[in-house]
Amino acid sequence: MIDLSIDISYISRYYGLSTARMFEYQLGMQNGEDNGENITIKTEDGEITVNGALLQKLLEEPEKLAQILKLEDPQNRYLIIQQFNEEDLVKLLPFLTSEQLAFGLQYFTVAGLNELLINLPKEQMIFLLLQHFTMEDVVPFMQVNEMDEFLESTHLEKKDVMEYFKGLEYEKLQKLMMNQFGPEFKEKSAKEYLEYIENMEDRDYQRFLLGMQTEEKMEMITGLCEINPDYYYEFDNSILARPMIINMEKEDIIKTMTTLDPEFLVPMIEELPKDLIQVVATQIDPTDFLEILSREFPDMIMEMLAG
Repeated sequence: MIDLSIDISYISRYYGLSTARMFEYQLGMQNGEDNGENITIKTEDGEITVNGALLQKLLEEPEKLAQILKLEDPQNRYLIIQQFNEEDLVKLLPFLTSEQLAFGLQYFTVAGLNELLINLPKEQMIFLLLQHFTMEDVVPFMQVNEMDEFLESTHLEKKDVMEYFKGLEYEKLQKLMMNQFGPEFKEKSAKEYLEYIENMEDRDYQRFLLGMQTEEKMEMITGLCEINPDYYYEFDNSILARPMIINMEKEDIIKTMTTLDPEFLVPMIEELPKDLIQVVATQIDPTDFLEILSREFPDMIMEMLAG
């Protein structure tokens, strides 16, 4: 039985009963007295029969039903939600806002939040990252092998690489060329450097990119992502999430995640234990909750009204 704080005064007025007679009726039901389909109760204005059909009418009057069940009270919503099985419980989550769903993220550890970020669709991970950081903030946390995987990617366009080198300061380009090809490249012009890179055979070109120093690779990756932001998609979420996990407080990470659409937050909340999902689901708007109850759980409503 669901022990709700039901508005007795309202339901008694709805049925034309005095509060005293309604109380007597409830006591009679609890003591096992007449609990048949039809129950006749005498009032000052005459007699009234309360039966299942009459109670059923309330399902068609949501405003009155909501007032009787006092669904504005979170405690009442929580007591009802506790009766839901796990399959029915998760049906409530799509009715919550992003902010309400993100409330449940507080129950995850930072490591747990990292796992949730890793499992996001790539475009959503990038969306969260770019609210606070750029690739310049990502590369310091990258391993050299992770940088090399990007530089070896078949999606890396040589025209973008050449555009990056064209915008590079002459001194940096000169140092890069001398590091790889020796002091004889010291006196060449920027045009000669660019022509040399442009005319490299594929194998030599690949060796050239991988042969750059770590700092040069970091600057190049940052520059390429500025030239073409699609290159963010070349990196795993585990890499993109690092600046958030390392530099941000847990509360700030959660606040950022409230900008996700509910469809991406619902699967996260579904990973919580049932009792915590119940707490999160209790935030549901009373009107939405009543709609679900009336449509899918009319028997539960009848049980609550019967007390």
